[in-house]
Amino acid sequence: MAAAAGWLRRAASAVSLPRMPSGLPLMPTPPPAPLPEAQSLVLPGLGAAVGPAMELMAVPKKKISKYKRGLRNGPKALKPVPVIVRCRCCGRVKLPHFYCCSGERGNPGDSSS
Repeated sequence: MAAAAGWLRRAASAVSLPRMPSGLPLMPTPPPAPLPEAQSLVLPGLGAAVGPAMELMAVPKKKISKYKRGLRNGPKALKPVPVIVRCRCCGRVKLPHFYCCSGERGNPGDSSS
């Protein structure tokens, strides 16, 4: 048994195969066979051929929490509109975009004619 193992070691060392840095010999491998251009793969769940022309869409890796989404979209929210404003001319309280006076200073109720 020991003699056969020694003979095997000597025979292996006589064959000069290139060695990797780890000391293991490199085994010659044949080059991979070229694939045809029109090769397609049929997946059972999709029911259609999946080939090189298949387009993939971007998909997020994780779900965005409601808190993070709110932080991102917070500045996009509509700003509250003031319901009551003062007239620039007479200073009376009025609704926005409503007519108050014709731009006269003073009390609009007084008539000086």
